[in-house]
This record gives sequence, structure tokens and C-alpha cells, in this order.
Amino acid sequence: MNKTRLHIYVFITVTATVLLISFFSFRYLYQVASEKLWTSKMESGKRESREIGRLLEQQLLIGIEKPQVIRNLQQSIENTDVQSEFICMYDKNCIELCHPNPALIGQKIEQNNSQLDLGEGKNSISFSEVISSQKKLGGIRNFPKSQHRSSEIVNVYPVKGSDWIVASHANIEVMHQELSDLYKQFSIGFLLSTLIIITCCLLLIRRIYSKHEQALEDEIAGLNEKINSLSTLNLQLNTLQEKLQDQILVQHPEREKENGRKRIITYHKDELIHLDVSEIAYFFLDGSTVLIFTFDNKQFSTNISLDELMKQLDNDIFYRANRQFIINMRSIKTIFVYGKNQLRIVTDPKTSEPVIISKNKVAEFKKWLDR
Repeated sequence: MNKTRLHIYVFITVTATVLLISFFSFRYLYQVASEKLWTSKMESGKRESREIGRLLEQQLLIGIEKPQVIRNLQQSIENTDVQSEFICMYDKNCIELCHPNPALIGQKIEQNNSQLDLGEGKNSISFSEVISSQKKLGGIRNFPKSQHRSSEIVNVYPVKGSDWIVASHANIEVMHQELSDLYKQFSIGFLLSTLIIITCCLLLIRRIYSKHEQALEDEIAGLNEKINSLSTLNLQLNTLQEKLQDQILVQHPEREKENGRKRIITYHKDELIHLDVSEIAYFFLDGSTVLIFTFDNKQFSTNISLDELMKQLDNDIFYRANRQFIINMRSIKTIFVYGKNQLRIVTDPKTSEPVIISKNKVAEFKKWLDR
């Protein structure tokens, strides 16, 4: 996979994940905010009608005449905004006593004027009945379609010592507009936060990926150096094997040391066999038994330990690779990097277990090959 395609996949994945998380978070926050706004309107309406009702009660208790109390309230609410929230007052006969619009004072709320939905499974009742009942109530006031008026949140509070009832009104259409504005603000915040999160994630991923990419390139460069070193080593090995083969073909007298063992005596069933060391590909210690493997893939055994064999064999031809193997230079087919700073030798014929040159012996092995 090339870098461009990888970056595209990462961008799509991060963007989709952030959008999903942000969308559901946004919907949850907006829902909570809407519920709180609705609850706040209900509670503020109850509180406002109650506080004004108690204020009127206090005025009546201190002896202020009712007409004066009505005038005081009218002066305080007259010409206030009726588009969102306002206060008005009725008497028991549903006559408008106080209203921000003075033109409405004196009008009577008829039976068919509106209905108050009390919620929680309760039946709706006429708003005029709510006024006449002189009880603390609250709900949604719905008007007939013919009046072309939006619904209101209404809370009523009866004034003790009188037949008055104070009502707070909150226009639901205005509240919906407020919610719409809130939704727009949430949407803008959602889009901005999403873009910021996506950008930060992509920059962070890019930075991490760059570091990983650099580390990978360094590792590849190190491996290339090792491969080049191994290639040189294998070339040297091939050259030495060819020279050794030529020496064996012409039976060069200098191919072995004076004390080098030329043959090994072994048994095969009841037959006594002498093997020329030039026929031996490698020695293998299997448990407590030293096995001999020849180039024609025959197997024999000997009672001589690997330590003793190394003292007797020509060290220019045989090498003690590790605790288990003594290998003939001619048997080495390929050399690979193994683990960290180790080498793995592939022989012909193949060994049953890997021939590993430990990192402590790599330099010695290379020196042996380069004789």
C-alpha cells in the first residue's frame, strides 16, 4: 500500500470516527439543553406568578385598597414585551384586570377562548375554568386555529384575600426560536470542534507515522548493510570453496596440517568403515552421541567428542560453529542474518537443526572464512 492511499484511509477512518462520536455527543448535549430550557421556563413562570401574587397579598395585608393594588400592578407591567414572557391578572369572573396591553383590560375570557393542557395524562380544561377554580395550576395553553396564536406556557397563582389570579405567560413559538438559535450555535460549535479534533488527530498520526517511518528506514538501511556484508561474505566463501575444491582435486599436499586427521574410523552395523575427512560435511552432537554426515547424506557415529575432533581436524577446513556443530567449509551453502547480530548457516546436505553462529563468534567466523 503506497503512502498516499494509506493517508487517505487514515483520513477517512479518523474523520468518520470523530464525526460519529461528535454527532451523538452533539445530539445528547442539545437534548439536555432543550430539556433544561423547557424546565427553566416552567419553573421561572411558576416563580414569577408566585412572587407577584405574594407581593399583591402583602399590599392587601397592609391596607392598600384593591383598586390601588390593581393600578400599581398595571403600572409595573404596562407596555412590557408580550412577545416572549409577560404577566397579567384576572378576577374570578375571568375579567382581565391587568395586562401589558391596556386595550385588553376589561375583556372577558370566554369558555371557548383556549384550553390548558395540564400534562402527565391529565385532561385539558378550559382556561376560563382554570381562572374560576382559583387554584395554582400550570400547563400549556392552546388556542383554536382560528385565532392564529401560538401556544403558551401558563402558570396561575391565586392572590389570597381577593378573587384575583395572577398568570405568567411564556410564548412557546419564541421559545422554539430560542431553541433553534441554540441548535445553530451547537451546530457551529460541533463543526468547529470536529474540524479541530480531526486536524489534531491527523497531525498527531502524521507525526507518529513519520517517526515510525524514519525508524523503519533506519532499520532497512541497517539490514541493507548486513545484506551487503553477507553478500561479500558469501562471495568470499564461494571463492574459498572453489580453491579448496581445486586443492582436493589435485590432492595438494598442503591442504591439511601435519597433525590434521585424514580419516575417521567408524562402524556401520557390523562393518568397519574408514571415512576420509574430505567426505564429511559436518559433525552433529545429538544428545551424547556425535553423528557424522557425509556429502552424499550418509550418517555415521563416532566416540570422539567434538572438542577432540577440533584438535585433530584441519582448522582451515572445519569450523566449530557452536556447541552442537562442526561444519566443513565446502558444506556451507548460504549465510543469513539471524536475530540480532547473529548468523544462520544453511548447509548442503541440510541439517536437522539450524546452525547458528552467535554474535560473540561472528567476528571469529568471518576471520576464519577470510583466511
